[in-house]
Amino acid sequence: MASEIEKGTKYIPEMTQSEIDDLNKSMKTSSLKVIEDNIEKMKKSWKDRPQVMEYFDEISNLFGKRQEEIKQQKATGKKVIGYSCIFAPIEMILAADAIPVRVGSGWYDSAKLGDRIMPVEVCPVIRSTVGAKMVNLSPFLELSDAIVMPLTCDGRTKLSEMLADHKPIWRMNPPRVKDDPHTLSMWKQEIMVIKEKIEKLTGNKIDRKNLKTAIEKMQQATKAFRRLQELRKGNPVINGRDAMLVNQTSLWDDIERWTQKVNELCDELEKRLEQKEYSTYPDTPRVMLTGTPMIWPDSWKVPNLIEESNPQGVVVVDEQCSGDRILYDPVGVDEWTMSDMIDAIGERYLMACTCPCFTSEHGNEDRINWIIDRIKEYKVDGVIYYVVRGCILYAMEYQRIKNVLDKMNIPVYYLDTEYTREDVGQMKTRVEAFLEMLEARMDI
Repeated sequence: MASEIEKGTKYIPEMTQSEIDDLNKSMKTSSLKVIEDNIEKMKKSWKDRPQVMEYFDEISNLFGKRQEEIKQQKATGKKVIGYSCIFAPIEMILAADAIPVRVGSGWYDSAKLGDRIMPVEVCPVIRSTVGAKMVNLSPFLELSDAIVMPLTCDGRTKLSEMLADHKPIWRMNPPRVKDDPHTLSMWKQEIMVIKEKIEKLTGNKIDRKNLKTAIEKMQQATKAFRRLQELRKGNPVINGRDAMLVNQTSLWDDIERWTQKVNELCDELEKRLEQKEYSTYPDTPRVMLTGTPMIWPDSWKVPNLIEESNPQGVVVVDEQCSGDRILYDPVGVDEWTMSDMIDAIGERYLMACTCPCFTSEHGNEDRINWIIDRIKEYKVDGVIYYVVRGCILYAMEYQRIKNVLDKMNIPVYYLDTEYTREDVGQMKTRVEAFLEMLEARMDI
C-alpha cells in the first residue's frame, strides 16, 4: 500500500495528454519506418527470399494485423496476459484460453523518454519499456490485462513497481541457485501461484485436458522451430536476420498459425537445400550471437551490420532469450497427470534456461555448455558477445565465456553499445574488422 504522502503514480510523472499524444505519434511513425527499413534490407540481401517470409513481415508490424486480431478477441471477452521474459509459463496461459504476448521493449526512442525518471546507467531495455508505457506506445503492453514479471535482475524488479501503477503485475521469483535441493520445489510453488492468478483473471480452470492440449500445441511449435534450426547447421539456406525475425514473431503471434507458417517455410528451404540454392555464399563466415536480447525492431542494427558488411557474415545461431532460447526446449511429459505436467513445466522453464541470473556450485555452467555445443553443431567461426551498457549480468559473464572460447580457438568480440541508432557507423567499423579477421583465418 502506498504511503499517505504519495498521490498518483509512484514513479511515472504526470504528462499532459497532448504531450503523450504527440510523443506517441512521433515514436510510432519512427518505429514503422524502422520496421519497413529492416524488412527492405533483408529483402535486398536475399534476392530470392521465399514468399512465405511475407507472412512474418506482416506479423512483425507491431501496430498492424496482430494488434487488430488481439483487439477483436479481447472485445469478445478473451484475456491478454503479457510477460516480460521467457520464464513465464506460456502453456498455463494458453490452457486458460488467454492470449500470451511478450512486452519487453525494443524501441530506442522510448528509452530516451525513460531517462526522465531513471539514471542512464540502468539497462536500456528497462528504460525503454517504461518510456513506452509513459506514452502508451506498446500495443501489446496496453492490451495486457495483467503482466507476468519474473524478477531476473534489479532492473526488472523495479520495473515491476513502475508498471504496477498501470497494470496488475504478477511477480515470479526464479531461484538463482539451480543445484540446491529445494530449488525445483520453490519454483513449482511460483508456477502454482501464477496458475491460480491466471484462473482467477480468466475465469477458466486449468485442468488436465486443456493443459495437455496447450503443452502439445507448444511442443508442435518447438518441433517446427527445431526443424528450422536444423536447416541452419549446413550451408546457409536462410539468412540469420530472417530466422531471427521468424523466431521472434512467435512471441506475439497465434502460435498454431505460426507453427504452420514455419513448417511451410521449412518445406521451401529443404527444397532449396537439395537444389543447392543458398541465401548467401557457402564460405561466408558463420557467426554466433550471444548476450543481451536483441528485441525487434530497433535492436536489429547488429544483425543488419553483420549481414551487410564487407566482408559479409551470416548469423547461424544465437544464445539469446529473444532468439534461439525461446522455443528450443519442449516441455517433456512422462505421465499426462496434472502433477506430472506441472512438474514438467517447472523443469522446462527453470532447468533448461541459461540466463546469466543463475549460478551453482560450478557457476552458470549450463550457459557455457550450451554455447560450446552450438559452436560445434553450427560450425561457428566466431562469436559476437553483444552487451548494451547497463546489462550487468551479461557483461559480468563475458570473461568466463571468453576464457572458454580462447581454449577452443574460437574468436570472440565484445560489442558493447548504447540503445541508440547514432553509433551505427562506429559499430560498422568494429564488426567489419572482426569479420575480416574471421575471413582471413578461413583462408589460411
